[in-house]
Amino acid sequence: MPVSAKSSDEVIYRQLPECPFVYVAETFTTTPPDISDSLFDQVAQGISFKVNRTELRADEPFVAYYNDSLVPLLKKMDLVLCGVMVKGAASPEGPYDNNVRLSRERTRRLMDFLQEYSDQPIFDYALSSQFITEDYGYLITLMKRAGDKETDQVKAIWDDCNGDERMCKQRLMALNGGRTWKRLLEKYFPTLRQSRVVLFYAPHPQRALVRGLRYDPVEIKRDTIPYMRTVPSFPREFKRRHMVAVRTNLVHDLLIEPHFGFAPGVNVQLEYYPLWGHYTYNAGFTFTNHRHWDDCKFFQVRDAQLELRRYFRGGGEFLGTYLGAYAEGTVYGIGFNERKGWEGEGGGAGLSIGHTCNLNRKGNLRLELSLSAGLFITRYDPYVYGNPLTGQVDGLYYYNYLGSASQFRERNHRFIWFGPTNAGIHLTYDIIYRKRKEADR
Repeated sequence: MPVSAKSSDEVIYRQLPECPFVYVAETFTTTPPDISDSLFDQVAQGISFKVNRTELRADEPFVAYYNDSLVPLLKKMDLVLCGVMVKGAASPEGPYDNNVRLSRERTRRLMDFLQEYSDQPIFDYALSSQFITEDYGYLITLMKRAGDKETDQVKAIWDDCNGDERMCKQRLMALNGGRTWKRLLEKYFPTLRQSRVVLFYAPHPQRALVRGLRYDPVEIKRDTIPYMRTVPSFPREFKRRHMVAVRTNLVHDLLIEPHFGFAPGVNVQLEYYPLWGHYTYNAGFTFTNHRHWDDCKFFQVRDAQLELRRYFRGGGEFLGTYLGAYAEGTVYGIGFNERKGWEGEGGGAGLSIGHTCNLNRKGNLRLELSLSAGLFITRYDPYVYGNPLTGQVDGLYYYNYLGSASQFRERNHRFIWFGPTNAGIHLTYDIIYRKRKEADR
């Protein structure tokens, strides 16, 4: 049973009738209540996952309900999120170590959704998340609700194992020659393949009432809503989160051009990471300046690029696979011999795809592979060594133009390319950090 407040300085939370997993504070607060496991099991909203998968399903009813129904209601009531309690678990079938991974990632995915995908205002709130590898406690709750005749046997095994999930799994698999395990697998385990959540809201801090609970035009009857009380907030924990990283493309840095030879350059990129979400912002510059006068070889490139990236994995990690959209501008002077040289400017845009992974345990050094494709348009003029009209080699370079000098204008030629435009093997290192509230407690 929910517990009523006992003192005037404690904040009362009331269950929202429309949504049993949502509790609303009477007054503005940043302290979510403490609730028991039994109450959590009673009111929490479950979000199911596919077998051996951690991403939220596109057809998961909670996603549409939260964005389309709950968030508009909360805005109408002028509420802001002040607390989140999440438990993620995996159903007991499958290897235990893999279930550890699944439960941890499912918890993280739900936390990502609550903080990234909704348009609900959020102020500085406390998060409470927990991953339970194989939730035998909730299994027993489900069996009790169903009036299962083997509830007492399963509960006795779980109690005797004293929280040891591996031992409980082995003993349940052997119970009644495996028949009980097979039945539990079919009847209850799919329900355990989920994350569960309880949300806590409070009146907007600028408009909160000192006393009472008033939400217009939604009416909440006091005598039908259970109570909960807050407990003193725990110390907040912080850890460093990367905000800006510097990156270099080793393909540009150690470039070998077949017609020119070894042409190393300098490629520097800066990527900005927000605290949460999927999108990052990347700016890069490539500088190459090789001039071999004796061989009439030149390789001079100045290229600037802006890129918007979307990482598939959320949670502020910005790891794994991403898709990007980029735009670039380039000026260049390239010469391979006395008769083959070009000078011009160009620009383009396109899409990129890449994958990023950590290179060290701390995670501040990363490796990235990328490929870009798109449209590139350039205007240029070819140039040669020596006068193209007389053939005299006078030690100078001329535009390769044979018409009247009075009609010459720069950039008479144009080239359009559609296809692969860049490839990269990148090293990334974090250089600027921000503090972020710890999400897993």
